[in-house]
Amino acid sequence: MNDTPSADHSDDTARRRARLWDRVVGAQAALLPGSAPDWLWEAEHHAARQTALEGLVPEPLARARMCLRVLGAAHPEWHVGLPLDRLVEPYLHEGFPAELVSEAIDGVLGEPLGLAGAARWLVHAGGAARVPPRDAARQLPVVARWSLEHCVARNRTETLELLARVNSPFVVPMLHAVLAGAFSPREPEDDVRELLHLFGDAETFFVDEPLLRGTGDRAYAALLLARRGERGIRPRVREMMDEAGTADFHALALALEALEAQA
Repeated sequence: MNDTPSADHSDDTARRRARLWDRVVGAQAALLPGSAPDWLWEAEHHAARQTALEGLVPEPLARARMCLRVLGAAHPEWHVGLPLDRLVEPYLHEGFPAELVSEAIDGVLGEPLGLAGAARWLVHAGGAARVPPRDAARQLPVVARWSLEHCVARNRTETLELLARVNSPFVVPMLHAVLAGAFSPREPEDDVRELLHLFGDAETFFVDEPLLRGTGDRAYAALLLARRGERGIRPRVREMMDEAGTADFHALALALEALEAQA
């Protein structure tokens, strides 16, 4: 008797997940020609799926733009993906010349889905290291500004982690803007909020091992600036420490430690 409510809840969750996945698949399918086969979303058809994409959109530039839009229609948490997302991300690396992908990015940055897909590929899928450096220096500020206001904390963290590796004139001013609180996460729409609840991970995690889960964007930006020798941030860091929670306090302490080591 006691197992019934739990089983009912599990079944309801499974139905909601299936319905939401169908919504994501439908959004991606709407971007493809009507002849796209259903098995594009079945991972076991790997080689055939790539061939099918090339047959559906024979012109390479148009196909690269379509792939970026497909990524933009994926789950908003970059670490959650359908088989088609996991096909498209490496395909944009391997299936096209880097200059062509860069041209495709330029062609879709003005579209909501194109911008979302370009951000996912450049930041999460490592595309920033694939496109020509002169193009990356122009495109990264656009996608970084968009990503630093993403509703998913992990996506914002990934963006900061990328900026930590980039040596470009826009990076330090952008990190100062994050530290000053100039970026505010966008409120997710109801269907996006439901997707995140059912499939996403609300807890931020870091590649940077000294950091604690739950470290906020401003505290992480302070640490990245400290590592770049921005000693003028010391008063702001000390001020933030007065009201910081455990995770942020830890990051801010690491920032002060880095600044003191450079003195």
